[in-house]
Amino acid sequence: MIESMSPRSGRVLREDDSYINVADLAEESLGGKGFEFITDKAEHVAPKGMVYIALQVLDDAVIASYKTDDGAKITGNITGESLPAGFILYGRYTSVKFDGGKVIAYKGV
Repeated sequence: MIESMSPRSGRVLREDDSYINVADLAEESLGGKGFEFITDKAEHVAPKGMVYIALQVLDDAVIASYKTDDGAKITGNITGESLPAGFILYGRYTSVKFDGGKVIAYKGV
């Protein structure tokens, strides 16, 4: 498979034999897919076909609930945990809900 990739195409072969473009990964990791600014206690659900890939805490927040996609490898439960301002929690969240605080939820695929 790797032999069929053209030089400097930016494509990378994944372990499941699918391809991903390095430029797309960089764009996504820098917020290029957009974000939601969360300041309420409502449940926020990622758009169809997307997840929240990072939760950046701007003002101390407590996680009320969360759901992850099937590919997330999270062990333990972070519900009720207090996250201090400046903290970034990475993962693949399909929905999040906070008990107060201000959080930027970055979207990804």
